[in-house]
Amino acid sequence: MIISWLTGGLGNQMFQYAAGLTLARHHRTELKLDVSWYDESPDCKPHERYALSAFALTTQFATLQEINCARGIRSARAQRWSDAIARTLRFKRPASETSAPGNWHSPPTFAYYPTFLAQPDNTYLHGMFQSEKFFAPAADPLRSHFRLREPTPPSIAKLAERIRQSPSAFVHFRRGDYVHDPRYAREIGVLGNDYYKRAVQLLRTKHPDTMLYIFSDDIESVARDFTPTGPHEFVHEPAGTAAHDILRLMNLCDHAIIANSTLGWWGAWLNRFPGKLVVAPEPWFANSTHDTTDVVPAGWIKIPQSVQ
Repeated sequence: MIISWLTGGLGNQMFQYAAGLTLARHHRTELKLDVSWYDESPDCKPHERYALSAFALTTQFATLQEINCARGIRSARAQRWSDAIARTLRFKRPASETSAPGNWHSPPTFAYYPTFLAQPDNTYLHGMFQSEKFFAPAADPLRSHFRLREPTPPSIAKLAERIRQSPSAFVHFRRGDYVHDPRYAREIGVLGNDYYKRAVQLLRTKHPDTMLYIFSDDIESVARDFTPTGPHEFVHEPAGTAAHDILRLMNLCDHAIIANSTLGWWGAWLNRFPGKLVVAPEPWFANSTHDTTDVVPAGWIKIPQSVQ
């Protein structure tokens, strides 16, 4: 059994699921999910809810006993101190608690590392795994797993049809907590308009008549601050539109200009349009110490970012 710890919003969950599925298939075993973070974390943001149920995948949730076994924790002790362990071990497993044959695995680096698939069966994955290199061996099954269960809802059906009718690209601005959370603003950074201007210019040189569909978690501010060349539409999706339906709309576009956000990353990666052009920022994070060398896949175009 492989257990993947899930955290964050839909895009993060997809990376963590993808890594877990790949390791589970490598060992020809089952993948189970630890979703305890969503109940235990006091600092969840509004978009940080378990969201993989929107996909056509068979989900198995790990029990506390299975989690403790994979973490390598003494079961009897874990039962006595389950509440404290649940709060503490989301971040680090104390060496003094190790006794079982499980394998708690936290990545040694944010970048891809070839020893990932060397992790044994009965491993508990506790990391972000934000590179397609972690799940390259399972890329085709993943595309099947990440098909949406439900048809396009009526609230966005007309927009979906417009996107289908002509050459299109989505442009994703991530603001929200990147603006309002001081740590995110400092370490991840909000992309400046200069990045988007250069990205649109590049896209227009190759696909001049493409319709741009502009998405953002703060579309009003983007519409005030940014006016791209050529045909475009600022997408004012209905209130309450789920992240997976925004992903659905992104997937309908032929090309992509993404923010340093995992939702837009998946919107671009899942797109199978022949000859798609994807533009991404470089570096991925503005001031983080993480090695983000492998976040942007080969074949996508990197443009230096400027931070607002």
